[in-house]
Amino acid sequence: MRITDVTVVLHERVSTESASFGPRGGRQLLGVLRVETDEGIEGNSFLSGPGPGPVAIADQIVTVVKPWLVGADPLDIGAHWRRMAGLVHYLSPHAVGSVDVALWDIAGKTAGLPVHRLLGTCRDRIPAYYSTAHYRTPGEYAEDAVYWQEQGWRGYKLHPPRGPWLPPGTAPPVDFDIAACEAVRAAVGDEMTLMLDSSWSYSYPDALRVGQAIQDLGYFWYEDPLPDHDIHGYQRLARHLTIPLLATEITPGGLTALPPWITAGATDFLRGDVVIKGGITGLMKIAHLAEAFGMNCEVHDNYNPLNNVAALHVMMAIDNCDWLEVLAFNRAGDHSLAHFSYGLTEPFTVDAEGYVHAPTGPGLGVGVDWPLINSSVHAVVE
Repeated sequence: MRITDVTVVLHERVSTESASFGPRGGRQLLGVLRVETDEGIEGNSFLSGPGPGPVAIADQIVTVVKPWLVGADPLDIGAHWRRMAGLVHYLSPHAVGSVDVALWDIAGKTAGLPVHRLLGTCRDRIPAYYSTAHYRTPGEYAEDAVYWQEQGWRGYKLHPPRGPWLPPGTAPPVDFDIAACEAVRAAVGDEMTLMLDSSWSYSYPDALRVGQAIQDLGYFWYEDPLPDHDIHGYQRLARHLTIPLLATEITPGGLTALPPWITAGATDFLRGDVVIKGGITGLMKIAHLAEAFGMNCEVHDNYNPLNNVAALHVMMAIDNCDWLEVLAFNRAGDHSLAHFSYGLTEPFTVDAEGYVHAPTGPGLGVGVDWPLINSSVHAVVE
C-alpha cells in the first residue's frame, strides 16, 4: 500500500452562542486532513486551534511533509514520526500530531481493528470529568457541578476566570478561586472527585495559598498554578503541599522536555494529548515514560472532536491514566455536548455511570460527516 495524496479541506464552522471562548456567532475554520492510499483506504484527522491554526498547519503539512509522504507506505508509522520529529525547525507539533493520527487511522482500517487494539487494549472504558469554562460566581460553579453529578459523572474540574491570554488586571482576587472551590465541595459532598486548573496564572505566594486551601478540601490534583516554564516554582510548591501537582501541559519539546520535570520532582503527573505532543505515537511515548517512573499520564482535552477520539484510543491502551477530560467551554447553565461530535458521524456519549467507552469500529472508529464538512468549504489545500 502506498500513499497517493495528502490534502486538507478547510471547513467554515459557525461557533455556537453557548461557547464561553471564541467569536460567538462567528466562523471558525476546521481542517480535515485526508491521507489517501492506492488501496482506497483513507486516514483522517482534524486541524484546529490552539497554536498556529488550521491554515498554517495545513500549509506545513502539504509543503513540508507531503512531498516525501506521497509514495511511502503509510504503515511505516514509526519511521514517519521520527522523520517529522526531526523537522522541528519547519513543523509545528500540531502538524506532526495531525499526520500521525491520520496514519494510525489508516493502520486500523487496514487491519480491520480499532486503533487501541493495535496499541494493545487494556480496558474498555474510562470515567469522564467535566472541565469548566470561566464562570462569574462561585454559585455558578456549584450549580454546574451538581448538574453533572446528577448525570452520573464522577469528576469535575474548575477553571477560575483567569489566564495569561486575558488583559492584565481583569482576573478577580484569588479569594474568588478559593470561594468557588469551597462552594463546589459543599454542593457535591465528598463523593465527587474535584480538581482545580488555574491556567498558569498565579504568583508563587498565591499558588501556595490556593494549594493549601484546596488540599484541605480534598481536591484530587492542582493543575498549572504557575507559568509553564517555572520548574523551580513547582519544586517549591511540591515541598510545601501534599496535593498532587499536574504540570507539563504546554511545555515545548514534547517527550524530550519532560524528564527534567520528573527528576526535579516538579510534577506528580505528566500531561499530554495527540495535538501538541506528537500524535498517538508521541502520546504513547509520554505515557510509557510516566509509567517507568510510577506516574500517571493524564491526557488533556484534544481541542477538537476527532482528535478526542484518537486520544481515547491511547487511553484504552494504557493503565496510567485515570480520567478523560471533557473541556466543554460552555457558558454557565448550558450543558450541551453536541460540539464534541461536530463533524463526526457518531455522537459523543457518556453513560449513566459517567464512563466513556472504547470505540469498536476499525481505525479511529468514527467517520467524518462529509455532507456537513462539504456544506461550507472555505478552501482545499493540496
